[in-house]
Amino acid sequence: MSVSRDNILTIIRQNNGVNVDGLAREMQLAPATVRRHLDILERDGLVDHSEVRKPTGRPQYSFHLTEKGHDSVPKDYSRLLNELVSDIKGMSSEALGGRSGDDLLKESLARIGESRAAKYSEGRKPVEAVQAAFEDGGYDPVITTNEEGLKIRVTNCPYRRTSIDDDVICTVDRSMIKSLLGDKIEHHVEMSPQANECVYSLGSREFVKIDSGVLGS
Repeated sequence: MSVSRDNILTIIRQNNGVNVDGLAREMQLAPATVRRHLDILERDGLVDHSEVRKPTGRPQYSFHLTEKGHDSVPKDYSRLLNELVSDIKGMSSEALGGRSGDDLLKESLARIGESRAAKYSEGRKPVEAVQAAFEDGGYDPVITTNEEGLKIRVTNCPYRRTSIDDDVICTVDRSMIKSLLGDKIEHHVEMSPQANECVYSLGSREFVKIDSGVLGS
C-alpha cells in the first residue's frame, strides 16, 4: 500500500470519519488526488462513505473504515501472548488452587500492565511512558493537555475485535495507565462497533500532581 493511502487510513481512523476537503488539508494534497486514493481504498473494501446532507449546496461525503480496513493495520498479538504465557507459567500451584479461570486471567493481565508501566517509566515522565507503551504496541494514541487536564484517545487498538466481545483484554491497558497516572484516571469511552477509540481523562488537579510541566503545552 502506498504511503499516501496508509496515511489516509490513519487520519480517517483517528477522526472516526472525515471528508475529502479535510483529508486534502491534512495531507497537503489536491482534493482530486485524495479522491483517487479514496476510490482505490473503496475498491479494496478498506473504506466506505456516507452522505452528509447540508441545507444548501452539494452533498458531502464522510469516509470511514470498514471492518476490513480496521483489520488491515498491523496487530501485535505475539507480544501479549508471550507475556501471558510467561506470567501463567510463573504462577505457583497454591495461587492456582480453587481460583476461577476469569480471576486468574484478570490477575495475569493486570500484572502484565504493571510490568509494562515499570518498563516504560524508566527515564520517562508518566505521560511520555504511556505514549511510548501505546506506540510500541501498535496503537495510535492522541494525547492532549489543556486547563481541564489530560485526555488520551487511543485508536487502532490491536485487540479491537476481541475487546468488543469481552473487554477483559483491556485489563492490560487499564492496569498500565493506572500504574503510571494513578487511580483517578477515568475511562469514558470503550472500543465498540460504534466507537473506534478508547478515551481516558485525568482532571487538571490530579494531573498537576503527576506532571506539572506538561499542563497547558
